[in-house]
Amino acid sequence: MKSGTAQRISRRPALAAATSIALVVFAADQAVKWLVESSMRLGESIVLIPGVLSLTYIHNEGGAFGILSESPRILMVGSLVAVAVVLWMLLAEAPSRLTVAACGLILGGAAGNLADRLATGRVTDYVHFSFWYIFNAADAAIVLGVAMLLLAAFRSRERG
Repeated sequence: MKSGTAQRISRRPALAAATSIALVVFAADQAVKWLVESSMRLGESIVLIPGVLSLTYIHNEGGAFGILSESPRILMVGSLVAVAVVLWMLLAEAPSRLTVAACGLILGGAAGNLADRLATGRVTDYVHFSFWYIFNAADAAIVLGVAMLLLAAFRSRERG
């Protein structure tokens, strides 16, 4: 393998690795949501780092930042489309390790929030930085995964 070339993984191991990452993200997200829901009152906030970070229990019927709260079907369809695109990325060609990890994070996060929406019509959010919206682990995994996909695309374009 040439120096600087992204190491590629064949389709089957890539899908298995991404699925493993997705399952870990999904399980962690659901466990933390369960802990928050079972130990806090809706609207309750616990300061973790004064002026910076709190654990704040809210329900979000919308998507990121509460958008589309009046359109739950669009959110569900969007989640399913995102999952389909990520699966296509894993199966279309042998992806890089970075792409596999990114896809696993996105799949796990999307599955965590989709499971909430299907079960209750809303998502539990709890991470609250004083300078940002309240979000959850699934949201963080999706954002990190998208950032990693952008990095992978940038690296691929740089080599191409």
